[in-house]
Amino acid sequence: MMLSEESCKATLQHLIAASLASGRGVTANELIADLAVGDDLRNGPAALDSLDQLSVARRVAEFFELEKAGIEEWLLRRSSLDVWSRLVLESLNNGAVTHLWFRSGGSSAEPGLISQPLSHLLKEADNLRELVGSSKRIIALVPLHHIYGFIWGPLLSSQMAVPLLHGPEAQAAAHNDLRSGDLLLGFPQWWRYFGGVRGRLPAGVSGVTSTAPCPPEYIEQVLACGLQTMIEVYGSSETAGIGWRDSTAGGYRLFRHWARHGDHCLESDQGNIVPLPDRVQWRTDRSLVPTGRRDNAVQVGGINVWPERVRAFIETHARVGCCTVRPMNTEQGTRLKVFVVPVGPAGKDLHSELRDWFRAGLPTAERPIHITVGDQLPRDHLGKLCDW
Repeated sequence: MMLSEESCKATLQHLIAASLASGRGVTANELIADLAVGDDLRNGPAALDSLDQLSVARRVAEFFELEKAGIEEWLLRRSSLDVWSRLVLESLNNGAVTHLWFRSGGSSAEPGLISQPLSHLLKEADNLRELVGSSKRIIALVPLHHIYGFIWGPLLSSQMAVPLLHGPEAQAAAHNDLRSGDLLLGFPQWWRYFGGVRGRLPAGVSGVTSTAPCPPEYIEQVLACGLQTMIEVYGSSETAGIGWRDSTAGGYRLFRHWARHGDHCLESDQGNIVPLPDRVQWRTDRSLVPTGRRDNAVQVGGINVWPERVRAFIETHARVGCCTVRPMNTEQGTRLKVFVVPVGPAGKDLHSELRDWFRAGLPTAERPIHITVGDQLPRDHLGKLCDW
């Protein structure tokens, strides 16, 4: 059995919530809470209408490649989450489905769909069991339909036969009901928040962080609160997990199914050669340290964001002549900021007009929250764009 029924339903809830949240004007966690109340997708609190169900069914079929199994249309005929889960599990367990399809943030190319062989994901889960085999519960503070959340959440909890907490239930447990043997799945900004508001942790609680480099001070803060250990995972949607470390000073040790292939690639145990998503420094043939992204993306709240794409969007505004976008300095925050050179006089209303426009046209992670207006873009003595 690859997935338990509960883990499969949890994955479906996250897929459904991700498909509907922005259109509903609510958070994914609110929809996950609604979906947990009842089994009927059409009449329960989430109340999918026919267009909702069409959109959601397409996303679920895409993720689990159900068109290959020939059962995609059944998602439109049935409105029971339990039935959907059984259809997915049957396809997984009878071998009709061989890959899962994740939406990539674009670590090495344009964002899109990335397929991962189930056999590859299961090998990673086997490796993870050796790292966290004594864990008694997995508490996921990350989306379960993203590759990191799926491997460490539904897949690993199924293989270990331990409970998986997710959505609002996971948030409540993390703050009020942590126990010895809990494994917390987070991302850097969540750990920064958690370390700042959480008091002393119970003994025997461990953590995992991924999606972006986690500043050492975030890890030191939660370790000072009593976290037993923090496992940092390095990987991408295109590769799944590549390696792990439990010391911020150490290199990432490759998972067993990967081997070094030259300076810029990895080779799987099936002989597949894939490029590394980042520039890296090899410490040994089984240990590496990333030194910078190849695609100029940055992370905001665990989401890949391309400042150049945001810049291009902002420059389509009629009152913007040119602009430059970059992440805020660490002491300023972890979001984007923009320096705008307006067309004509800026006027007192430009800031509010741009903020409204950002809300209407950009996802939350891509919205600059600090706007600076000036007569010319900031440049250094060499004429290169610089910070401000």
